[in-house]
Amino acid sequence: MIIWFDTVTAKEPLLFNAIALELEKEGHEVLFTCRDYDYVASLFDLLQRNVEVLGQHGGGTLFGKLMAGNKRIELLAKYINNLEEKPDYHISFSSPESTRVAFGLGIPTITINDSPHAKAVGKLTIPLSKYIVYSSSIPKEKWLSLGALEEQLQPYDGIDEVAWLSNFKPNPAVLGQLSLTTEDHFIVARPEESSASYMLNLGIDGLTYLDLILEDIFKEYEGKVIVFPRYETQKEALKRKFGDKLIIPLKAVDTLSLYYYSDLCITGGATMSREAAAIGTPSISYYPQPLDVLEYISSIGIPLYNEHTVDHAIERAKILIRNSAEKSSIREKTKQILQDLESPVEKIMQLI
Repeated sequence: MIIWFDTVTAKEPLLFNAIALELEKEGHEVLFTCRDYDYVASLFDLLQRNVEVLGQHGGGTLFGKLMAGNKRIELLAKYINNLEEKPDYHISFSSPESTRVAFGLGIPTITINDSPHAKAVGKLTIPLSKYIVYSSSIPKEKWLSLGALEEQLQPYDGIDEVAWLSNFKPNPAVLGQLSLTTEDHFIVARPEESSASYMLNLGIDGLTYLDLILEDIFKEYEGKVIVFPRYETQKEALKRKFGDKLIIPLKAVDTLSLYYYSDLCITGGATMSREAAAIGTPSISYYPQPLDVLEYISSIGIPLYNEHTVDHAIERAKILIRNSAEKSSIREKTKQILQDLESPVEKIMQLI
């Protein structure tokens, strides 16, 4: 079988690579497409995977998203239609464009999703999918409200991160790439997704909430902050404000190892805080409302803190930095918890 993966955000290359490795062991062929956005394409370089880059992110307006999506549908449709053999399955993390192309070309879709709060992409992908693979921590009613049918639902008792973290070993070489050593203190940070359809109008003109959080943290923290901006505007604003206190990687690096050696991870989204916490590094998500999987991760003892306001995020960050010496015991506990969770890879393998 040929399995087509379409990747639209920086979380997905690691997840899809973990699935692809298992598929390849069974003799299946895989192919990857992505859009020109964030660190996605360079993550495939890091994984030593070939990827076809088709289309771009639509920016911060609904009109821009619509037009970019239409163009990407055209590019993907031509690419897939011109392949010598049509894929047998399409897998995405609710990619509206590739799901529409797969449906139009008669390719069944497996949608992996842990974000029912992203209602627009959910409504555009879930009704067109053969299966919806998701963490059982998310109530099924949320998928049904987005157009899913009972027979599509494929829950598993775990979190996505188990797929690529169960055998994780840190590599200190990544520190040298950023002129750091294991003796240095640093935080890993990522601003909120200010241009996502579910976050529009939540940001602050010209800045991100991360600016405000770091400004307060730097009053007592003497280490560096490694920041992964989502957009060029975020990058420029952060550089202007904090200068050489920040390290901004030019391309994808081994973020998993960065989390391991860091004092703290803090993000306005979910992916980085989830990954870092699952490695055992205390992490903060300042996403402005509760998210099912984040609440679940926190509830089972993984060190993820959901702080929905800037003030609470600052207060929690200072506490965690002061207690960073406790990280080794937290890490061992987290490793044990992760071993008891299911991976989405097994579910995907059952369905194909």
